[in-house]
Amino acid sequence: MRSRKLGPSSTPSGRLKRTSALELRPIRFEEVAVILDLIQRAIERGCREHYNPAQRSAVFLTYAQGLFAEAPGAFVSIVAVESEEPVGFAQLDPSAGRLRALFVEGDRQGAGIGSLLLSEIEHQARRRGGRHLTGAMSLNAVPFYVRAGFRPCGGPERLTSAGLAVPVVRMEKLFRS
Repeated sequence: MRSRKLGPSSTPSGRLKRTSALELRPIRFEEVAVILDLIQRAIERGCREHYNPAQRSAVFLTYAQGLFAEAPGAFVSIVAVESEEPVGFAQLDPSAGRLRALFVEGDRQGAGIGSLLLSEIEHQARRRGGRHLTGAMSLNAVPFYVRAGFRPCGGPERLTSAGLAVPVVRMEKLFRS
């Protein structure tokens, strides 16, 4: 994936500040700690109404332990950067057509960054021959994914993270040919 600079007119919702430019690019190794901090803030803000503190902590620990521990070269990991600061992150497992992660900085949620990241993940999946995208979506994110064309599909509705049951919704988006 090549780096892309996106101006305000590039956003589907047009909600990004006119003075800002957003860049989507592959993650850099030295950004892993910054991205983990971003994920923790995103979980704390976005999930606070749907998950208790122990569940939020368990979800974060699951990501902190596994997101970059597996062969990251096999995954597509994208960072959204604004003013040289990461404001969002997404990761795709192209072999399974699975969205492994999509997080936006807590105070930037609702600004269109997640939509841009999801659009790029879908583009990357299609480019690799994918016909669908699946994921285990947190309860707070279900409306976002429904608006993006995802539908609930079968499978467990609870993940076990760090020994706690965390409710999720399994969702799938079929790509049109």
